[in-house]
Amino acid sequence: MSDERLPLPGDATGAPSADHPGSALASIGDRILSTESEVSRFDRWVEFIAAVVLSLATVATAWAGYQATLWGGEQARHMAAATAANVQSAQQASSAQQRLSLQATLFVQWATAISEENQDLADFLYQRFPAELRVATDAWLATQPLKNPDAPATPFEMAEYALPETARAAELRAEAESESSLAAQSNDISDRYVLLTVIFASVLFFGGISGKFQSKAIDLAMLAISGLVFVAGLGIL
Repeated sequence: MSDERLPLPGDATGAPSADHPGSALASIGDRILSTESEVSRFDRWVEFIAAVVLSLATVATAWAGYQATLWGGEQARHMAAATAANVQSAQQASSAQQRLSLQATLFVQWATAISEENQDLADFLYQRFPAELRVATDAWLATQPLKNPDAPATPFEMAEYALPETARAAELRAEAESESSLAAQSNDISDRYVLLTVIFASVLFFGGISGKFQSKAIDLAMLAISGLVFVAGLGIL
């Protein structure tokens, strides 16, 4: 028998050629594993960033909703205060008008007594003038209305004639206007927070669907849109 032995698989002369099917399959497997690793790494990053964006958007949505409700309550409170002030102002103005009518009647009676030279009646009526009418009448008489054509026609046109109800009505009207202005401002702020609630809800939508597509480009696009919308919402604050 011959001493020549067959080459073993590990020998250089017995090594499989590069064209061996097993080598090709191993190479393809390595590439598949590498691709899967890259995809898995990409998915993890997308999920991580999406989780951060979704967390921030969730907090922002809840906060914006709370602020919208809060400022809606402020608007209602200011509107109620404005309505109450308007009602009180109308009441004070009505009371002032009634007092003015009574005092005008009293003044006409006094002027009639003066013109009829009934001094006793004139003095009697003058003593019953309210303080504001008496002060205004004295100031009016000092202008010599019978001789001075520039003098006011009646003491009711004098600056000295001022009814407390008239002043109070003006104060209440100013208060009502101020409360109405505050109500309008609160409404604007509430509307802005409602808009922010919608914007941050959109962030939740786009962030939630990112990573659900087979295309990396679409996943990145959804994630980018959610981030941009979130930044835009912060810019409105």
